[in-house]
Amino acid sequence: MKKLLAMLMAMAMIFSLAAVGTAYADDADDFHIDLTYSNVFNPAEWNYKAAEKFAEMVTERTEGHITVTYHGLNELDCYRDSVVHAENGDNWIGLEEPSLFADWVGDCAVLVGPMLYNNDEEYNYVMASDIVADVIARLAEENIHILDTHYSFGYRSVVTNKDIYTPADLNGVKLRSTTASLFIKTIECLGATPVPMSFTECLSSISSGVVDGFEGSTSTLAGAGAPYELVKKVALTNHFIATRWLFMAEDVYQSIPEKWRDILDECALECGMWEQTNCADDEAVQIEKMKTQDGVTWNEVDIDAFTEACAPVYDWIVEEYGATPELHDQLVKLISDFRAENAA
Repeated sequence: MKKLLAMLMAMAMIFSLAAVGTAYADDADDFHIDLTYSNVFNPAEWNYKAAEKFAEMVTERTEGHITVTYHGLNELDCYRDSVVHAENGDNWIGLEEPSLFADWVGDCAVLVGPMLYNNDEEYNYVMASDIVADVIARLAEENIHILDTHYSFGYRSVVTNKDIYTPADLNGVKLRSTTASLFIKTIECLGATPVPMSFTECLSSISSGVVDGFEGSTSTLAGAGAPYELVKKVALTNHFIATRWLFMAEDVYQSIPEKWRDILDECALECGMWEQTNCADDEAVQIEKMKTQDGVTWNEVDIDAFTEACAPVYDWIVEEYGATPELHDQLVKLISDFRAENAA
C-alpha cells in the first residue's frame, strides 16, 4: 500500500511538472510585446549603432515575440523624460547617462562621478561588483530595470580652441554641457562656465560664439556635423567615462516570459560589449585621421590638479541626491585594489 501511494505521488508530481512546463511554453509562445526604444544619438555615433543592433537582434532572436522599434536623433523623449517612461511602466527602452537615475537612487551619480576611472577594465570591474548590484536592485524598486551598463564610448575631455593644462586655464571658457546636473557641476569645478543644451544645438552655438567648445569623447568630436572643423584642441582631462545604461520598466520586464527575457538579457550585454570593444578599436583610427588630416591636437593636462578641483563634486552629490557619503571612498579603494592586483 505504501509503495502504491508513493508511486501515485511520484506520478502526480511528474504530471504536475509537465503541466507547468506546458503552461510555461504556451505562455511564451502566446506572448508578444512591442517596445519603443529612444535616445538622442545620430547614425555616426556608436550608441546609435549599438541601439540599432540591439533592436534588430532582439526582434530576430525572440522570433518577433519581442519587437523593438528604435528612434534616435532625439525624435522621441530622451534624457530624464526617457527614464520617467520606465518609472510609469510604459513599453519603453532607453539608453541614458547613469547620473540621470540619481533622482531615484542617488548613488548612481557617484558611480560615474568625475576623475574616477582610467580605462574600461576598471569600469567593468566596478559594474560587476556587489556595490552596483545593490544600486540596480534599488532602482528596480523604483520600477527602473537596468538591462546593461556597458554601452561605453571612450572618455570625455575638454575640446576648445585654447590650450588647456590646468583648471585655471578654463577660467571664462564657456563649455556646452548636457542638461544633467552632474555634468553642469563638474564643468564648474573643472574651471569653466557650463552652458546646458542638446548637442544638436552645440555646433551652431560654437559658430555663433555662444560657447567656446564642449566636453565630450573622441567619437563625438569626429561625429555628425564634423565638430573637429570648429574646435581643434583636446585637453585630455578624461574627467568622465562616456557611458550609458540600457533600461526599461521593471514591471514590463517581469511580465515577459523567462524564455524571451533571457534572450533580452543576452542581447543587451552582447550589444553593450560590442559597442565598447568596437569603439575602443575605432578611436585610434579616428584620432590619427583628425591629427593628420584635420589639424586637431591632443595635450596632456595636470591630472592631479583637475582631480583635486573635482573633489567637491562628490560632496555635492551627497547633498543634492542623498547619496551614501562613504561610497566614493569605497569606489576609490575598489579601483585602487584592482589596479594594484593587475599591475603585479
